[in-house]
Amino acid sequence: MLLFACQNNDKSLFTIKSNTGINFKNTLTHTPQLNILNYLYYYNGGGVSSADFNNDGLIDLYFTGNQTDDKLYLNQGNLQFKDITVDSGIQNKEPWTTGVTNIDINNDGLLDIYICKIGNYRHIEGQNLLYINQGIQNGIPTFKEDATSYGLDFRGFSTQASFFDFDADGDLDMFLLNHSTHPNRTYGKGDKRKEIDKYSGDKLFENINGKYVDVTEKSKIYQGKIGYGLGASISDINNDGFQDIYVGNDFFENDYLYINQGDKTFKEVISNDNTSIGHTTHFSMGNAIDDINNDGNMDIISLDMLPENLKTYKTSGLEYAYPTYEYYLKNGYSPQYMQNTLHLNLGSSIFSEIGFQSGIAASEWSWCPLIADFDNDGFKDMYITNGIFGATNDMDFINFVSNEKIQKKINQGMSKEDLSIIDELPQKKTANYFFKNNGNNTFKNKTSEDTPNSFSNGATYADLDNDGDLDIVVNNVNEIAHVIENKSINIESSYLKIKLKGSDKNKFGLGAKVKIYSDSLTISQENYSTRGYLSSVQPELHFGLGKVNLIDSIHIIWSDKKYQTIRNIKSNQELTINYYDAFDDYYSIFSTLTKGLLTNTSNLLNFKHKDGSSVEFNRDPLIPYASTNLGPEISIVDVNNDSLEDIFISGGKRQASQLNIQQTNGEFQSSQNNIFEHDAINEDVSQVFFDANNDGFKDLLVVSGGNEFRNGKPLRPRLYINKNGVFTKDSIQFQNIAVNASKVKAVDIDNDGDLDINICSNLQPWKFGVTPTQYIFENDGKGSFKNITSIFAEEFETIGNIQDIVWIDMNGDKLQDAIAVGHWMPISIFINNGKQLELQKNNNLNESNGWWNSVIVEDFDKDGDLDIISGNWGLNSRLNASSKEPITLYSQDFDDNGRVESLVTYYYQGEETPFASKDELVKQMPFLNKKYLSYADFANADFTDLFSKEKLSTSLKKEVYELASCYFKNNGNNTFEKHELPFMAQVSNVFDIVIDDFNNDQFPDLLLIGNNYEISTQLGRFDASHGVLLLNDKKGFFTEKKNQNFNIQGPARSIEKIKINGTDQYIIGINNNTPIFLTKELN
Repeated sequence: MLLFACQNNDKSLFTIKSNTGINFKNTLTHTPQLNILNYLYYYNGGGVSSADFNNDGLIDLYFTGNQTDDKLYLNQGNLQFKDITVDSGIQNKEPWTTGVTNIDINNDGLLDIYICKIGNYRHIEGQNLLYINQGIQNGIPTFKEDATSYGLDFRGFSTQASFFDFDADGDLDMFLLNHSTHPNRTYGKGDKRKEIDKYSGDKLFENINGKYVDVTEKSKIYQGKIGYGLGASISDINNDGFQDIYVGNDFFENDYLYINQGDKTFKEVISNDNTSIGHTTHFSMGNAIDDINNDGNMDIISLDMLPENLKTYKTSGLEYAYPTYEYYLKNGYSPQYMQNTLHLNLGSSIFSEIGFQSGIAASEWSWCPLIADFDNDGFKDMYITNGIFGATNDMDFINFVSNEKIQKKINQGMSKEDLSIIDELPQKKTANYFFKNNGNNTFKNKTSEDTPNSFSNGATYADLDNDGDLDIVVNNVNEIAHVIENKSINIESSYLKIKLKGSDKNKFGLGAKVKIYSDSLTISQENYSTRGYLSSVQPELHFGLGKVNLIDSIHIIWSDKKYQTIRNIKSNQELTINYYDAFDDYYSIFSTLTKGLLTNTSNLLNFKHKDGSSVEFNRDPLIPYASTNLGPEISIVDVNNDSLEDIFISGGKRQASQLNIQQTNGEFQSSQNNIFEHDAINEDVSQVFFDANNDGFKDLLVVSGGNEFRNGKPLRPRLYINKNGVFTKDSIQFQNIAVNASKVKAVDIDNDGDLDINICSNLQPWKFGVTPTQYIFENDGKGSFKNITSIFAEEFETIGNIQDIVWIDMNGDKLQDAIAVGHWMPISIFINNGKQLELQKNNNLNESNGWWNSVIVEDFDKDGDLDIISGNWGLNSRLNASSKEPITLYSQDFDDNGRVESLVTYYYQGEETPFASKDELVKQMPFLNKKYLSYADFANADFTDLFSKEKLSTSLKKEVYELASCYFKNNGNNTFEKHELPFMAQVSNVFDIVIDDFNNDQFPDLLLIGNNYEISTQLGRFDASHGVLLLNDKKGFFTEKKNQNFNIQGPARSIEKIKINGTDQYIIGINNNTPIFLTKELN
């Protein structure tokens, strides 16, 4: 049976083999004593281990069963297997077995088997088992159980074991992943993770002279009962020679990223500072760590249960509403969302989560990620197992089982008759997915329509037939296991197998890192046996090489940091590398740090921006994003004419903005605080320093917004007159308007020598998407301003929801033109003819409607005209948009209650659908609940069934066609050509961009900043940007600067260049945090 299409032709890449001799089936049988209603992980399945247990060069297979006997199958060649369970001495008949790991525990060159089990739960009294390989008799390995002698006879709720050298002393220690069995109805405080639960808490065992000693508490590993550990991976994440741990926790508890401190302790990153890694999976299943883009940094993949199928998505339990989610975060939990995550390792211990942008975010109810180069093209692909026998997140079932009588039966003990309750659970029998790596941080779903549906859990890969490609074996619930043959050797691609002959204390070289170098490829892998979910692989490495036939060199770095280099290796062979040929400390010779162009420096301001939690979702839960939390903006100005640049930074609601005066020693001192404290209630979002009255000193105009106030003083612009460096608040100008502002600019629109004022607005308060009024005020030269918008800029006045604007002479007539960008509107160019602003037509920008946040203008290609770059929403979310399938806002009173609802839709697989969940929709429009009582009925209804065509057609309608941040090249004839900015520029919202020549090549480069946390929980949040440096390629475009040494973390809003003590620095304003300072690194 064909499973996955090959990338070059229609030949199959994989086929399921029958008649292999493997008949293992993980059969589940409900009983009143044990079933899905009283053991929450009843359907989580079993694992499989691939390993050469008899050292004959053929990979054997071990399957675990939950209520079924484990089975060991001997590989007899040609994909034929023999059941040798009884002959081998394996007798694991008692329930409940979970994960399996192969390990040479006694370093005799024979692989042993460590098995995880459930114990001390209801009637189950198992303990973890260690089967020691006693040797081979007539080709058959025999085993003896001896976990107790090694101190590994743990009794509790074990999921999976990982063996690794955590203290770099040469021998193998063990991390034991366990899981809670407590109901997850109330999550309580996150501090519970610091408590100790002896059954469900994770464990770390140190190998001391061959005995395993519990050092969990000393090593600072969490052991709480709120840990629902389903996946664990080991890797040297930060390339420092010490092995780190990633743990995936189901439900509300954070995932854990433990960074090895090199002193036998770990620092858990996510619970202490989630900005370095961003959001994680919510219902974390299996995970994997590998280098998916061949940059030498190990990336993290974690699976969840986001359905690709839209109907399944609509019937599933989704995320909490935003206000509830905020409470959850305040209780000590980190951001998590129901989606597969791919944390791209940027180096310097920072990550960008790119699951949606990479194309792997949704793959149904997913369990096991296998990351390997299945088509041998040089890039690692992704195989994902799927399916669950009973979908416990089905909302109709949740409503059914929440009945008080049913809950009483479950809690008091079920009878055989009560098992019929389980029949109401819908089954999710789905295909396993295969994602081909495109080589550009994205994956293509190559799953064939002929792929059979299954309830698949654990899986492993191995070259079972020794033909040079990796086959796959899958453990299924209530179905015979799949043996999947890989046919990619028929493609013209090369490979290399590497066997590691390790030290006397680590015979198979676990923890070793191998780097392959050729002209066209650099590939890194690490040697660990625990992989995917509940499963393990043969401790050797397989490299796809594409068309490379001769490898330049290979670096092998062993777990104790010794290394060796071999050169000129031919492809398509198996290579054995011996530890005793290694020498020296790799990390003392090869620096893992690369020279960057920017680096973080110390914060010089005594200021932390404070912006309260957004209440916009309380008012309007159907909106995709809030328009709050848009500060702070930073301005650089010499206030007192002392030739030193000062800093003004805007404050949040109930926080005064702050003026900071630079001292001669480069320090800053806040100044004139009292005058700004008077208006602290305002949420200041933008300001401009300009000489309003032509006295030689820069005056200040501040505007406020934030969608907090509907009208009145908090939305009134404030003018401060500068008298010899001291500000006085003006009481006359701008007193007759109140505007929820987004930007203020000073510009000489009429070339009369004084600066006029432009105030832009992004919204009408409390009216999502409704077009506000824009303003232009003429300066009489003495600091008195007159509103001339309707006369000078009639089209501009109602152009849309402007977020940013640039004034510049676009056509060389020495008059300042305007380029305005915003939400629900196209990039709009207004040409100043001296009498009025005219909207430029026929410039190829008419269908550029986006959720634009920022804009800059420069002659980037040095061809004599001005190009445009605009920062947008980005491509890393569930949403997508085009002119044929736009994001659409329908503003309408759908339920005739006198209030307008904001209904936002997008297209998914060709079907228009609201992004909001049924629960969110019915709260605003109760008629939907009366019309569609069940979630299934709601999911099966068409969009025009939910909302009448009449209501939709009479709605105030706005559309978005473009979500990518883009470079618009000026063609020189008043037309522009759109180019999407490179991949990393699309991972998040872009709120500001600074232009500078960062690499001193005389061409303008870009530094982009962004992120946004005030997003509907159904869309996740934007936290993947750590600042993106794009270098001008001198050909009219930009390239990403890899392995950056700087980190702009958090929701960045504005960036400005400043000279401090004669040195150029950059200051970045962060919402709800302190500013970040960067400086150029000296070359």
